[in-house]
Amino acid sequence: MSEKPVILVVDDDGPILALMHNVLKEFGFQPLTAANGPEAIDVARKQRPALVLLDKNMPGMPGDEVIRNLRGEPGLDKLPILILSGERLSRAELAELGADGAVQKPFDVTLLVEQIRQYVCGDGHPTQS
Repeated sequence: MSEKPVILVVDDDGPILALMHNVLKEFGFQPLTAANGPEAIDVARKQRPALVLLDKNMPGMPGDEVIRNLRGEPGLDKLPILILSGERLSRAELAELGADGAVQKPFDVTLLVEQIRQYVCGDGHPTQS
């Protein structure tokens, strides 16, 4: 892989952003971070990430609103979006949110990276962790 896939991580928790940045970098991705919904939308418009890891519960603009905004953007409407959440989400809940999958906090790094690779590099059969 000559160019590292760009992954946008959106979370209002600074330590989570730092952890995700380091994990993604270690596993060969180019991480970008945003601390809130409006910043995430701006970064996604400018940087065109390969995938977004999005906190579901953020103050101001929650994850579902961020997804609606991204899905309404030409060129971002098919962007894979994985929800980061402390709660387990059903397939129906993910569909309602407009997300492609979910990663439950606290997450297993190996499963997280595997899931990202399935969407970004992969076989077209992502799994839910």
